[in-house]
Amino acid sequence: MPLLPEGRRSLTAYVYNFGPGVAYQPAHRFIAADIDRHEGVWLDIGCGPGWLAIFAGAGKPELDVIGIDTSKTMIALADENKAGRLNITFREMSGADIVYPQHTFDVITAVQTAHHWEDTAAILKECWRVLKVGGQMYIYEADAEAQIPADWIRRRGGWPPDVFLKRRWKKFGMDQARWDVLKAAVAASPFGENVSDERHGFYRRLVLTRV
Repeated sequence: MPLLPEGRRSLTAYVYNFGPGVAYQPAHRFIAADIDRHEGVWLDIGCGPGWLAIFAGAGKPELDVIGIDTSKTMIALADENKAGRLNITFREMSGADIVYPQHTFDVITAVQTAHHWEDTAAILKECWRVLKVGGQMYIYEADAEAQIPADWIRRRGGWPPDVFLKRRWKKFGMDQARWDVLKAAVAASPFGENVSDERHGFYRRLVLTRV
């Protein structure tokens, strides 16, 4: 059944699902494999059309994966993409108001979404609250200056080329200055200095630990 339109945000969600949502599937698969959880509860913030959550939970009945997004259309698309997998759930929800009890999640991911956050401090505080002690949060943002591993992007007829991706990442990613602002926000959050600054593929990555 066709999804009801939501205006411009709905159109953006559809375009993303059939464009970047497809192109970034290999990257999301690599991220899921690198974190490599087989049990517990995983939260993906800004899940979009759901592919990271789907790859994280596929074939892992002891792992529950919950993806949240503020776009109703994105959630509907993610529900279609998950193809009935029972351990993967998508909910319309903001990262600044996570409707789960404290100490719920073993892992939280936020891939290519932090540059959209309007209240970074509130989101970090909420993530710290719902993480279990010893749990980790992974924040990924694309780096326009990074090399793109050949197998990290799904291309159709040579599209999207690297030059297009890097142009988009200058707008929808984080350069060093913006990354430093994010790191300062993390240091000021309940996570404090319990963070490592890493690289993974073409992403900058922060790994935050709740102690």
